[in-house]
Amino acid sequence: MTAGQFLTVLTLATGVLALWSYVRWPGAAPATFKGAILRMLIAFALMQVAIGVLHAGVDAAPSLAVLVVIGAVVPVLTYAFLASIWFMKVCADQMR
Repeated sequence: MTAGQFLTVLTLATGVLALWSYVRWPGAAPATFKGAILRMLIAFALMQVAIGVLHAGVDAAPSLAVLVVIGAVVPVLTYAFLASIWFMKVCADQMR
């Protein structure tokens, strides 16, 4: 598996996990536009932190890069997708 294929599968898997989380816990979604924006900002901040953790982890122990990706990138990317779903839901609710 090439690096590009791995990143594609990782991205699709986190998107599916976010969609499953949205369906599994519908009450976790924000009810207001302000709440959705707040969650998007949290997702952006977490993505910046995850980038730093990824770089530091790979530089410190290249043999453990997969564990760093699974431990840092997967949860943050899943939350970013979930926050995007919540934002789109709130926008759709506002249009009604």
